[in-house]
Amino acid sequence: MEATYNVYRVSITQLDGAGPDHVAITLVPTEIDAQDRGRWYHVTGNAGMGMEYECRPGFNFGADKAYKGKEFHFSFPKSKLAAFEEISRSVPPPHDTRVLMVTNTNALDPPAPDCATWVKEVLDIAKRQLQD
Repeated sequence: MEATYNVYRVSITQLDGAGPDHVAITLVPTEIDAQDRGRWYHVTGNAGMGMEYECRPGFNFGADKAYKGKEFHFSFPKSKLAAFEEISRSVPPPHDTRVLMVTNTNALDPPAPDCATWVKEVLDIAKRQLQD
């Protein structure tokens, strides 16, 4: 049987404690019992200025003081890692200049994209393309 990655959506409290949680994607090898560390994919920054994509080959998210929780989404074979990384790089990080022109971003219609928007899009594409 081929080794696999479990795919999680991870929530982290924002550094300033304000605003929605920061969310990211982590790939954890199924053989790791604790399922609290793995490859880390996320976008950071401000949507108004344009967020930036970041990938870390290893991150112990379970030890982060701001860690809130994880939600399992699906698994895929480790042999498809390059395909997952291509998907994550191909989804543009959020950029919406409307954020710079208002004081209440919650009033924007449609809502401004954020890290959760990017994570959802990557997970939707990856699930369709990587699951057998």
